[in-house]
Amino acid sequence: MFNYFFGSDFRSVEYLRVLYKNNLNIKVVTLNPKPTGRGQQTKANPVEVFANTHNIPFEYFTKDAVYKDMTKGLCVSFGKIFTSSFLNRNNPIFNVHLSLLPMYKGPSPVETTILQREKIAGISIFNINPEIDGGDIVYRNSFKISESTYASDIYSEAINIFTNEFNKIVESISKLSLEDNLEISHTDKFIKNDFSITNKTVSEAKRMIRAFDVIGPAFCIVNDKLFKIHAYTETPNKLPIQLIDGILYPSLITPAGKKKMKTEDYIRGNL
Repeated sequence: MFNYFFGSDFRSVEYLRVLYKNNLNIKVVTLNPKPTGRGQQTKANPVEVFANTHNIPFEYFTKDAVYKDMTKGLCVSFGKIFTSSFLNRNNPIFNVHLSLLPMYKGPSPVETTILQREKIAGISIFNINPEIDGGDIVYRNSFKISESTYASDIYSEAINIFTNEFNKIVESISKLSLEDNLEISHTDKFIKNDFSITNKTVSEAKRMIRAFDVIGPAFCIVNDKLFKIHAYTETPNKLPIQLIDGILYPSLITPAGKKKMKTEDYIRGNL
């Protein structure tokens, strides 16, 4: 059973929730609060907030730490890369990666899966070693996706699988690796400019909107105003976005300086 959890962002929390429900003695390792927002105020990350809310003991990560009471750790969206010396000093830590490893190693497997028009997505769990996403695989599961699948759908399905298969995952830790001869591929870290759908085709823009609805969102300029675009519709509306080969109709947006809203609500109040 995992008795340590390493995580730091909102994508970590649901996995921590599963561990908490299955092991009340879980301990959390997370990252120090960082200044955020315009006021640069220090704010606890979602994992620390969850730990505090549920009275779970936690501490901030240091590269020299030795967790003597850790039998097995689980790492999800932690934001730090463990050094060889850290791994050598501690018992095994297993990582959740949202692709069918060794495909799509790296920081953005979910988004790349959509952008590459894959028909299958997946979840893999492996024993962390010094190679990025290169440790022995102990669990892997796949599910179908379509041209209408958003990144948030993949994240949700992955946590559903982890929840339903938790006992099987724990049992598989002691079994042989599932390593095979699949082709290795890698992903890149996206930056803000990568989320712009300006000068894209309609089909490219739709894939980007679906891919970046969690880590983005996608955005564009309409009539000199910036709009974040969270979802689109095939039904024409009064906020058309002219792209290279046609028109895109957003259905869920965040106008500059405003909250997320349905496009119809924005049109009703501004046009």
